[in-house]
Amino acid sequence: MKVLSKLFLIIATLSLVACGQQRNNAEVASAPSQAMAPMPASDMTRAKMAENYSGGEESLTEISEPTATNATVKRYIALRHSLTVEAPAKKIQTAFDKTIAHCEQLKCQILSANYNRETPYSPPSASLSVRIPPRSIEIFLSGLAKNAEILQHQRDSEDKTDAVIDAEARIKNLTEFRDNLRAMLSDKSAKFKDLIEVQRELVNTQSQLDSIQGVRKVLAQETELVAVNINFTAQQGITEQGFFAPVARALDEAGQVLMNSVAAVITFFMMVLPWVLFGIPMFILARKLWPKVMSKWRTK
Repeated sequence: MKVLSKLFLIIATLSLVACGQQRNNAEVASAPSQAMAPMPASDMTRAKMAENYSGGEESLTEISEPTATNATVKRYIALRHSLTVEAPAKKIQTAFDKTIAHCEQLKCQILSANYNRETPYSPPSASLSVRIPPRSIEIFLSGLAKNAEILQHQRDSEDKTDAVIDAEARIKNLTEFRDNLRAMLSDKSAKFKDLIEVQRELVNTQSQLDSIQGVRKVLAQETELVAVNINFTAQQGITEQGFFAPVARALDEAGQVLMNSVAAVITFFMMVLPWVLFGIPMFILARKLWPKVMSKWRTK
């Protein structure tokens, strides 16, 4: 019973600590909207560098903001770039391979890389999804512009600060709770039934801790690296985008229509051929035997 009393006391204490942590997080989140203090020149410079994506790694994904109490709150920002680039059909493969090689030189993470070869019915295309360190994003985009023409560049950002603070608070509380449970297991005066309850609670706590640590790793990937998604498209020729584009498409489709007609004729001929091979001999045989059959029928 003594061990169970300690267990219940630890759970109640951690619950009160968690409530106080959430209340403090809410006050911190609402502080910037309640008091809009003027930003110092150094912070303005840092913010401008973050907007231009030319600063250090922390200035891009982890931005510090002043609050009413002059305390510095680190902001965890997930940055994403979505680009559509164009290159001649014959150079899509080269541009795709050079972009991957440049990405590997910058120590980036390749999440997915797909290349679709050219077919009679579709031009070549490719897609690439990577995560790049913030300090290397401008270098990577400059290299991409040398290999292909950038048609569209979209930038998105998402504030992950609340999720990170919540995950770190839960990790801290669960770690302390797990350590206390392990200490209770070493109590030699505890009863076997109480030890079983503590062991069950320890397994459950460790499972929750592993889960929230996985969530924190995912958040770290999103906030410490910049996500870049690139779609490679083939450049259209003059006949595909100019005044004679309909005529060019009609000529291209004319060949297909002709071949489809030839295929239909071949199919019809193959369907009729068995009847021709067996039907004509049977017709000739029936024509020769028919007079004999009719003569025998008349004599009867």
